[in-house]
Amino acid sequence: MSNTIVLYGCAPDPLIHYMKALGVLRIVAEQLDPQVRGAWLGDAFAMETNKAKDEMIQFFLNDYSPTPLVAPWNGSSGFYPKDNDRAITAIFTSDLPRLADYRETIRIGKEVVEYRDEAPSKGEKMRMLQTCRNIFPDRAVAYLDSAFVIGTNKPEYSPLLGTGGNDGHFEFANNFMGHLLMALPGVGDEKVQRKKFDQSRERLEHALFAQGGVKLESAAIGQFHPAGAGGANASQGISGGAFVNPWDYILCFEGMLVFAGAAVRRFGSGEHSRMSFPFTVEKSLVGYGTAASDEEVRSEMWLPLWFRSMNFSEVSHIFREGRARLGSNKNKVVKTGFDFARAIAGLGVDRGIDEFQRYGFIKRYGKMYLAVSYGRFEVRERPRAALVHNFDRWLESMGGAATGEKTPPRLARAQQRVEDAIFRLCESGSADHLREVLIALGTAEAELAKGKSFREKKEFLHPLSGLRLKWATECDDGSDEFKLATAIASICGGEGIASIRENIEPVTVSVKGVDWKNDSARMVWGTGKLEDNLTDVLLRRSIDARAQSLSHPVLTSLRFTPLKAVNAFLNYETDDERIEELLRGLILLDWPKAKQDFEPISQYRNIPPTLPRAYALLKLLFLPEGRFKCDEKKEAIIIRHEPSIVPLLRAQRVSDALRIAYQRLQISGLTPASKEFHFDDADGARLAAALLIPIDEPSIRALAALVLREKTEDQ
Repeated sequence: MSNTIVLYGCAPDPLIHYMKALGVLRIVAEQLDPQVRGAWLGDAFAMETNKAKDEMIQFFLNDYSPTPLVAPWNGSSGFYPKDNDRAITAIFTSDLPRLADYRETIRIGKEVVEYRDEAPSKGEKMRMLQTCRNIFPDRAVAYLDSAFVIGTNKPEYSPLLGTGGNDGHFEFANNFMGHLLMALPGVGDEKVQRKKFDQSRERLEHALFAQGGVKLESAAIGQFHPAGAGGANASQGISGGAFVNPWDYILCFEGMLVFAGAAVRRFGSGEHSRMSFPFTVEKSLVGYGTAASDEEVRSEMWLPLWFRSMNFSEVSHIFREGRARLGSNKNKVVKTGFDFARAIAGLGVDRGIDEFQRYGFIKRYGKMYLAVSYGRFEVRERPRAALVHNFDRWLESMGGAATGEKTPPRLARAQQRVEDAIFRLCESGSADHLREVLIALGTAEAELAKGKSFREKKEFLHPLSGLRLKWATECDDGSDEFKLATAIASICGGEGIASIRENIEPVTVSVKGVDWKNDSARMVWGTGKLEDNLTDVLLRRSIDARAQSLSHPVLTSLRFTPLKAVNAFLNYETDDERIEELLRGLILLDWPKAKQDFEPISQYRNIPPTLPRAYALLKLLFLPEGRFKCDEKKEAIIIRHEPSIVPLLRAQRVSDALRIAYQRLQISGLTPASKEFHFDDADGARLAAALLIPIDEPSIRALAALVLREKTEDQ
């Protein structure tokens, strides 16, 4: 009959508690109940076993045979004259059957040491590691495989176990043996044994089930439990010491043996042998609140959480074979925490894993590295995150350029902002975070455009281009700002006429793609206000049109803005900074491949009551190719362009601009209702900027009905 035993003392955070869960599952499966199964249940670990709770406790107290952890290659390991050998001697001289494997391993370790006076030098360490790997008993080899793998020229170490089983002067295996003396009845001197059993049971129950309060031992815990490592503000005084429950330490290290290193050879140019450990990647300073560029992070681990009950064979398979892949190319190995988040968002991880607990090994306490939790990451597909693959190469190049010694801090910040936004997108998969990615890309591109020296390094900093048009659909939040930015970004170029992107950035856009262009006369966007920059763009396009002998500036677009949004812009009801942020991102889309499409006509032709008549009159002179159709069945009227209007508006001479527009419309065969429409001269630049914003034909006809009247027979 199966019992469900919930281990409330085993949680995904901190690391010591996660490892305890693996340790208990492994030991029970190997020594007590081969059919045991386990799964994560909220912040606890649940086990299904045919043993009762008290049976499991009695097993650990009386029968559990600890894995023989020894590290004769390390100083302070207990094998050398100057070491603390109390624990290793007590185990070696013990006659308990459960310690038989430990005694044999220690005996072999002593032979390997060969009566040395001190630990091997760095050059000799490799040889001793290889010797131990070859002659240690199988149970002892598990610790070696969790601590290091033998590379071509040097050993590679797991971040879990420092540099081969020690972190600075803290030696893990010797401390493991010391905790066994405190936890296992029958080990150590007789005076201790009389009270050890009851105390050990209480500590075991606390370690497994978080029951009651127990006396902790004053002992180093290492990187696995930052809250118990001591230091400033760790107690009621100024600083406190390190305290640990011996069973926490023992079961934690038993769990770490689930991790085993594996050598992975990568083929290709510059062939190298790279050592990898399960779910271990390089650091990435994104996705957690304390991230800092100068923070020393050894590496990251993304530890899997599963909610479906598995036996130990299935769990060990996850850790032994578990890999994460990035993108559609399943051979692309995940390298960083940033990559890992992207792989999860694209379901490039093993099935059966429901969440990941992310840890970073950060230098926080003197020279000690601590396993700091970065939070959890849910495993589910986020389709919007797949859009990031659209610019993988650019992202990799940008990351390389932003980490150079001569990189301006502003560029490094821009690159960091892109990765932060992508990480949040991978967490949530929301349209809001996709939009923030788009804005971050536009900001990064703007920073690249400012630095001529970096633009010239084309192999690293090629302009970003060709984003799929799906970005515009998925990022649309329905706001006036987004509609305005999308319509402006979609303004097309022509032969000899710049695309809108060329007016904003120093680039050249052609059928071959986008490239940097230094000293471009077409680029007029500056650091001023949005309305001034839009006005400059309209002026530049007017000048370019005349230079190409065109009758009108090229204002054809692929998207349009409803009059409601134009009215909000004219009345200062929009967020100009947001419009510019969105615009810089939206110009990166591959607009030449877009088709002109319309939303429901009613949305565009509805005229807000507060829409200025001055705008309606002037807009009739700023139509694509100057073509005006008062009726779909009639021929279009060509309204000649008046290049003086925009300079007049900028000079705050709105009435003069309206007078010229009135005359031009009359000459074109139309009858304006008036030329005395009121508009504040101080807002002339705002009015000029609004003339650049594309609107569709139904909206144009609605504007015409507002300011034109039909001719009488006399007229």
